Amino acid sequence: MRYAIVILVSALTFGLSAASAGPAKRPLVLAHYYTWYTTPWGAGGQWGHWTHGKASSVLPRPNDPETILFPPAVREISSCAYPLVGPYDSMNPDVVRWHIRLAKAAGIDAFFVDWWGSGSWQKPSGWTHDVFVKTVLPIAEEEHFKVVLFDETPQFVDNFETIKQWTTQYLMEFKDSPAWLHIDGKPAWAVYQLWQGKLTAEQGEELIKHVEKEVGPVYWIVDKMRGRGTDKGFELFVPDEWLAIRQIDCIMGYAMFSTHRIYEYKDLAPVYKDYVAAVHKAGKKVLLPVHPGHDNRKIAEEPWVMPRQNGRTLRDFWRAATEAGVDMIGITSWNEWPETTVVEPAMTWPDPYLYLRIVAGFQGRKFIAPPLPSPESLDPAMQEYLEGK
Repeated sequence: MRYAIVILVSALTFGLSAASAGPAKRPLVLAHYYTWYTTPWGAGGQWGHWTHGKASSVLPRPNDPETILFPPAVREISSCAYPLVGPYDSMNPDVVRWHIRLAKAAGIDAFFVDWWGSGSWQKPSGWTHDVFVKTVLPIAEEEHFKVVLFDETPQFVDNFETIKQWTTQYLMEFKDSPAWLHIDGKPAWAVYQLWQGKLTAEQGEELIKHVEKEVGPVYWIVDKMRGRGTDKGFELFVPDEWLAIRQIDCIMGYAMFSTHRIYEYKDLAPVYKDYVAAVHKAGKKVLLPVHPGHDNRKIAEEPWVMPRQNGRTLRDFWRAATEAGVDMIGITSWNEWPETTVVEPAMTWPDPYLYLRIVAGFQGRKFIAPPLPSPESLDPAMQEYLEGK
């Protein structure tokens, strides 16, 4: 892929209830924020999630970020787009602050921060925990921005007792931070359960009861949007046993590209409308995913591409979700670079800020980009170039 280097240098504060997110009927907007990135020059001390250890449809071998494809600074990373500031380390406070200021400028209300707890399988061990505690949460506090953990451990950790322990422990630790997202006066917590999910409905209810006994009331956002074919076509639904759990406040869906691969407004609108109506009828709120695109050719041998259409795909998703009467929107994603679902500025687009401008437009804001992070905090290969600009 030929990358053109374009470097452009060019407050929304969410309160303690969804109603404060903006004008009446405007849904609360969150973006999925990934903290798994490491670099040799950063705190992680190695390449993490900028490289993929297998062949893909683009390369017959693993990619190598040490390779400079285009001087001075475009590396061979595992993404079909390239970050405006190059590959970065998630512990970098300058980059995290820039991300938060960008999100605020676009009218995004909060980040869903990807979370694997203190699990030792991460490299470095406990990385997402450390990034959140040392960098993301304190900077969000300073910037008056809201965050909530998007807990992936119930999907991947086998020991259910560990899930109960960690959820209780970390909610107790974080819920009173001024940056922690509260909805309807309750600290929020989001549970990732893509595909069929590891948790049974019985375990889900047990988890909720266990945590609330120790923590008090929690605003539970649970990923249980599913898809199925019917004699009338395709529909989204929530399994009855999960819909029946009274304590779940909001049913979310992380992705349409893992449920049903549609992205045109004419296909999305009726599906989203019927789904929102059904979940509302059950007395729960709805969070729907909106996507700018999807392109995993750098990490998959059999990839799937959702075209960006110069912003039309994001607009179609947003229009379908809001017209359906959704309560919350989940932007998938802020910075999932390997699947290239990002709205974070990329130097591979004619306007690196295009998708944030689109979000800002839906939020009734004029997007003004904050200054870039300091060059000395970025890829050493980028520094000389950026300083020259």
